[in-house]
Amino acid sequence: MKVLVLAPFDPTELSRLGALHSVVYESWIEQRRMLSPDDLAARLAGDGFEAVVVEAEFVTRDVLEAVPGLRVVASARGRPVNVDVAAATERGVVVLQTPGRNAESVADLCLAMILDRLRHVSEAAAAVRRGEWSFGLDDDALVPYVRFRGVELGGRVLALLGFGAVARAVSRRALGFGMVARALDPYVDAADFETCGVARVASLGELLDGAAVLSVHVEQTPETLGMLGLAELSLLPRGAVVVNTARARVVDQDALVSLLRSGHLGGVALDVFSPEPVPPSHPLLALPGALVLPHIGGATEDAVRHHSRMIREDMERIARGERPVRCANPAVLDAMSLR
Repeated sequence: MKVLVLAPFDPTELSRLGALHSVVYESWIEQRRMLSPDDLAARLAGDGFEAVVVEAEFVTRDVLEAVPGLRVVASARGRPVNVDVAAATERGVVVLQTPGRNAESVADLCLAMILDRLRHVSEAAAAVRRGEWSFGLDDDALVPYVRFRGVELGGRVLALLGFGAVARAVSRRALGFGMVARALDPYVDAADFETCGVARVASLGELLDGAAVLSVHVEQTPETLGMLGLAELSLLPRGAVVVNTARARVVDQDALVSLLRSGHLGGVALDVFSPEPVPPSHPLLALPGALVLPHIGGATEDAVRHHSRMIREDMERIARGERPVRCANPAVLDAMSLR
């Protein structure tokens, strides 16, 4: 099978993929460009590619219709949000996905953000760079030992909204720091909470009550859009920290500004924003209690290695006439009679 790999790919895994398929590697990161749907269709059709691996590019219905010889689309994402899965299914195109590929990476960053907000790490470092490390006792605002006094993680409650792969990875890390973890996710079996040592709660109010840290780990759906507004966030105790490494529009950003300004929230840490990139004039950027990062949760070499391995394994299975394990549209496999 002739395969165009546009996603960043681990060199070892790329070599193994090339042992079974004819592979052309043009990572969007190395090429410093992302193909538009029209350009992608022209590239695939013009060179007779039967499979494509994408991370940044979008495989739309138009792309699928323009490339009748396409057999497999592999999305280097946790879910194939950059692929029109319905259109692919109609055309008998297999769609592969890489669930959990960046879960550990995002969890690492999430824990770092929690630590930063509770211990004022980035603010203290910035103060040192500005020459504000003072031993004088005349002004508490200038004494680092007073100005950046934080709290320990041990014994404090971590509230997890959603309990998928990232939230579970965060809970493992938090429990190692001695935190008490609880989570709200009606779509996860009770046994999974028990296995992870995380208390299962039945309502948002129960989740937020007494939580020192709220960490968001749900997809944006009609059910979760705007789920955390001013009224809901006000249920958190004074001084609580809100962390979002999932989807920006689940949380009302205006409410975050209001609650930070009032002092109700002790801190906010965001790796996702609406819109992206964040406008430099956004009021959240002017508040010292806010940490805003440029959506780097999955930006690790390990995440690339993980999705490369997952895709390579499933492409090997397809080459052997076997069913791929991480297929987003298994109905297509049934029609193909893969064993």
